[in-house]
Amino acid sequence: MPKHKSPGQKRKGIVRLVAFTVFAFATYGASSVLGSLTSGSLEWVQASHQVLATVSEMNYEQEEYRNLRGRKRYRDIYSVTYSYVVDGNEYSNTVEVSEALYSGYENGSQVAVLYAADDPYTSDIESNIELELSANNTVENMLNVVPYTGPAGLVLYWILSIVFVRESKKSLPEGFYTETSWLDVDDNYVVMLDGDDLVYFNIDAKQSGTVQEAYQNDATLEELVAISKSSKFSRIPLAETGKLTSHHNSDTISVEYGDDIHSLEFLNQTVKAHALERIKPRIPASLEYRKTERSRLQAAVPAMAVLTIIVGAMLASGIFILNLLLGVIAVIWVIPKVVSRLIDPTVTEEWLKPEPGLVPAAE
Repeated sequence: MPKHKSPGQKRKGIVRLVAFTVFAFATYGASSVLGSLTSGSLEWVQASHQVLATVSEMNYEQEEYRNLRGRKRYRDIYSVTYSYVVDGNEYSNTVEVSEALYSGYENGSQVAVLYAADDPYTSDIESNIELELSANNTVENMLNVVPYTGPAGLVLYWILSIVFVRESKKSLPEGFYTETSWLDVDDNYVVMLDGDDLVYFNIDAKQSGTVQEAYQNDATLEELVAISKSSKFSRIPLAETGKLTSHHNSDTISVEYGDDIHSLEFLNQTVKAHALERIKPRIPASLEYRKTERSRLQAAVPAMAVLTIIVGAMLASGIFILNLLLGVIAVIWVIPKVVSRLIDPTVTEEWLKPEPGLVPAAE
């Protein structure tokens, strides 16, 4: 087990507990409601009479439906129509039955039926009623509502994770950095200085906890790469860097080497700033330093453009689920980005090759 958890990981544990607690209470509550509804629908059975009915029709059909994931599925529906006589009057009813009960009937066969004493039109096959009554218990009802409360619990966990499980922008959490390395458990990346080379590699999601534990126990670069099951490993000789870019309110550093541009991911902005201070001395002294400060409006324009597109799509769509999804994206991601840029405009630092004939500016 890792020695240290990041603030985001600690919040994730709390969110997981909250979501599970809500799911458990919701499942129990929904099962209680389902039990009450079932008991209410069978209340007439307490004052009922039994009669032998004659099966007059048997029906089987296959119904198409969509599951919770929207996939097409089919289910078999068995139904039986029967008739019976009470006080000289004939009544009939059609009810769904299980495949097992259905296979035991045939046209003209006799079947025990219960009907309400005060309303002979209300009836059901006695075996059906017995099955419903035996299944009307807490465990069965909870299993019946889990297909609905389960996805709802996952959605709640997803929303809470987006809203609350964020790494603090100003924290430098112990166990996630050294003087020459930085671990990002949000994006599953490791960035390291290996002499004058900058090395970064991704971590297979299933290996995240193992890599975190090894990192916090001073594993070497080779050991971390081996256990990370990395699919992307890059080594950048910093002395040959052509350009380095950092936005102060971003947790990434962009490094240009050769024909490639590498985006280095860090846990948060403070961890990135810590890394940047140790990377800068290793880049070529010939690179020119530039600092660009945008106005509030300039910084917010990209996010405002995205928000405009989302609003336009919602107005043109008319599809409830799509509008709901777009609304969630706007409220959770885009609007906070607009507000953030208006409050704290973007400041960009760049180290790049000077234009011919210009003298590099002093940092």
